[in-house]
Amino acid sequence: MIIKRLCASFGRLTNETLTLKDGLNIIQAPNETGKSTWCAFIKAMLYGIRTSERDKAGYLSAKTRYRPWGGAPMEGSMDIETDGVAVTIQRISDGRVPMKDFSAVLTGTGEPFSALYPDTAGETLTGASEEVFERSAFISQAGVKVSQTPELEKRITSLVSTGDETVSYTETDARLRTWLRKRRFNKNGAIPALEEKRVLIAKRLSDIETALDEAASMRQEKERLERRRDELSGELRQSRRYESFRNKERARLEYERVKAGRDAIYKELTKNGRAPTADELAAIRGDLKALESLGALRQSEQKHMSDIKAVYDKLLAQKAASAFSGREASRDVDEARAVERDIRKYTFRHAVSLILLLLTAAFIALAALLPDYRLYAAALALVCVLLLLRRILRHRSLLSRLDGLLSGCGADSAEALKRQYEAYRVLLDELEETESTYRSAEKSVFSAAENYRAVRNGLTAKLEAAGLFDEPESAGRELARIEKLMQKLSLSEAEMKASEGVLKTLKEPEPDAGDDSDVCQSVRDEKEIGTELAGVTSRLEDMTNRYNMALGEIRAMGDPVILGSEKKSAEEELGKQTAQYDALSLAVDTLKAASRELQSRFSPLLGETAGRVMQRLTDGRYENLVFDKTLLASAQTKDDTVNRSVLSLSAGTADQIYLALRLAVCELILPEVNACPLILDDTLSNFDDKRAYLALGYLKECARTRQVLLFTCHLREAEYFSKSGDVNIISL
Repeated sequence: MIIKRLCASFGRLTNETLTLKDGLNIIQAPNETGKSTWCAFIKAMLYGIRTSERDKAGYLSAKTRYRPWGGAPMEGSMDIETDGVAVTIQRISDGRVPMKDFSAVLTGTGEPFSALYPDTAGETLTGASEEVFERSAFISQAGVKVSQTPELEKRITSLVSTGDETVSYTETDARLRTWLRKRRFNKNGAIPALEEKRVLIAKRLSDIETALDEAASMRQEKERLERRRDELSGELRQSRRYESFRNKERARLEYERVKAGRDAIYKELTKNGRAPTADELAAIRGDLKALESLGALRQSEQKHMSDIKAVYDKLLAQKAASAFSGREASRDVDEARAVERDIRKYTFRHAVSLILLLLTAAFIALAALLPDYRLYAAALALVCVLLLLRRILRHRSLLSRLDGLLSGCGADSAEALKRQYEAYRVLLDELEETESTYRSAEKSVFSAAENYRAVRNGLTAKLEAAGLFDEPESAGRELARIEKLMQKLSLSEAEMKASEGVLKTLKEPEPDAGDDSDVCQSVRDEKEIGTELAGVTSRLEDMTNRYNMALGEIRAMGDPVILGSEKKSAEEELGKQTAQYDALSLAVDTLKAASRELQSRFSPLLGETAGRVMQRLTDGRYENLVFDKTLLASAQTKDDTVNRSVLSLSAGTADQIYLALRLAVCELILPEVNACPLILDDTLSNFDDKRAYLALGYLKECARTRQVLLFTCHLREAEYFSKSGDVNIISL
C-alpha cells in the first residue's frame, strides 16, 4: 500500500493537504506544525476514531484531542494505491460521532471500491490489526518501545507454530485461569460453595435430629407444668373460698362497729335538743367572723382617733405658746419691715448731716480768720446743729419702735420676724387640717360601734334560734365543738355507707365444682399459692413458646428426605467440579510448558532479526539482542561477556534497540505483498548524528519494499538526502 495524498480537517490541520511519493519521504517541520497530527490522521483514516474512549486526568481521548481547532467537522480523505489500484478513502463526521461515515471509491471515478469496509479497512490495507500496527509499522512520538498485546502475541505465535493467528497463550491462559477461578479461588468458586453446601446440609440434618430430641423433652416438661398448674389452681380456689368467707365476716363486724360510733356521735350532738343545721352553723360562723372583724376595726378606729387627738392637742399648745397668739401678727410684721426701711433711710441722711456739719466747722474756722463773715458762720453752725439733733432724735425713735416690735417675738430683724410669722401660719394650717381629720375619726368610731352592735344583735338572735344560749363573745367554743361533732358525724356516716357497700358487694362463697365439702382453711397462704402458681404459669408460657418456636424451626429446617436428596446431589456435583478443576489445572500447566517452548523458539528468531538491524544502526557495536516474553530487551556488544538490560543503557541506545525490534516485527509478521507504509514520528530525535545517518541509510533500504514516512523536526535528515534524487523531501 502506498499513500499518495492526504487532505485533513483534523486537530490543528484545517483543509490542509500533504502529497507523498513511493519510497522514502522526509517531512521536515519545526515543533507544533502538525507532524504528530498528520501521523494520527493517517491512523484515524485507516482504523477510525475510538468513540468509546473517555477523557481522564492527564489524558485526552483522540476525539477530544484532535477536534478541529477552527470548529469545522472532523473529516478527511486519503488517496492510496493498493495492489495496483488507486483508491480514495473518506471519513466524515456524523453529528457528534467523529469520522463515522466511511466511503472508498476508485480515485477519479466515484465508483465504490467494495473491498474496504469502515471497521476493517485498516486491517485489510495494512494486513494487521490496529494494535499490531501501533506496535510495528506505526512509531509515534510517544516512544518506540514495544509492549506485548494478545494480537501481537498471536502474530508471533503463528510465526513460530502452525500459522494460526487465532491462538494467544495470554488469552488462552487467562481463559483457563478464569474457569479455574470459577471453580476455586481461595475460598470462593463453585467447589468451595458446594463443599460449604454439603457441610451446611449435613449440619441442618444434625440440627433437625437434635431439635426433635429437644422438642420431645420440651413437650414432656410442658405437660408436667400443665398438671402442676391445675393442682395449684384448685388449691388457690379453695384458699380464696375461705378468704371470701373471712372477708364477709370482717365486713359485717366492721359495719356494726362504724354504725355504733355514728349513733354515739349523733346522741352527743342532740343531747340539748335538735342538732343545728349546716346552714345555721355557717351563718353563725360568718357572723362570728364579721363580729371579730368589726371589733378589731372599732378598736383600730378608736386608737386612730386617740392618736389624732394627741396631735391636735399638741398643736393647740404650740399655738397658745406662740408670740403671735392674740396679736395682729400680719400688721406687726408689715410695720416692723417699714420701720426697718425708715431706719436705713435716716441712717443715710444722718451721715449726710454729719458731713454738712464738718463742712460748717471748716467754714467757721475759715470765718474766724475773716471777721466780716463770723456772724454768718455762727448762724449756719446753729442751723446744722439743730438739724443734726432732729435727725438723731428721729433715728432713736425709730430704733425704739423697732425694738418694741421685735422684743416680744425674740427676733433680731424684720426678716427674722417674717420667717417666724410664716412658721406660725404653717402651724395654723396644720392645726386646721388635724382638726378636720379628728372630726372624721370621731365619725368613723361612731359608725364602727354602730355596725358592731347591729351584728352582735343579729348573732344573738341566730344563737337563740339554733338552741345555743351562749353569749356571742363565748359562742365560738361551743360552735367549734358542734362543728367538730358534725364533722365526725359526716365522716362516720360516709364510713358506714362504705362499709355497707363493701358488705353488699361481698357474696357468700360458692361451692367449688365437684367439691361439696364445707369451707375450710387452706394449709398454705393464698399469697404463697399465688406466687408459686404465677411462677409455674410463667414457666409454662415460656416452655410453650419455646416448644412452638422449636416446632417452627424444625419446619423451617426443611424436610430431612429432601435435604438428604440435596446432599447427595451436592456431593455428585462436587465430584464433577473437582474433576474439572483438576483437568483445568493440568491444562494450565501443559499450556505453560508449551508457552516456554514457543518462547524458546520465537525469541531467538526475533532477537536474531532485530540483532541484524541493530548491527546496521550501531555500525556493528551491538550484535546480539534478546527479548523476553514481554518484549523487554537485553543487548550485548562485541566487548561484553553478558547481556545488559535495556534499562541500564542510554535513551538513544534504547530507542535504537526498540526501533530495531519494530523493524524486525515488520519484517517477520507484516505481509510482504502490498506492504503497508512505515510511519515514524521524530523517531530519531535521541540518535546522535552518526547513528542517525546509519538509521537513515537503513530506512532508505527499507523504502525499496515499503513506503517510509519519516516526520522530523531536525534539518539533518533533509540535508543528508538533499543531493539524493530518490528521496521525497517535504518542508511544512
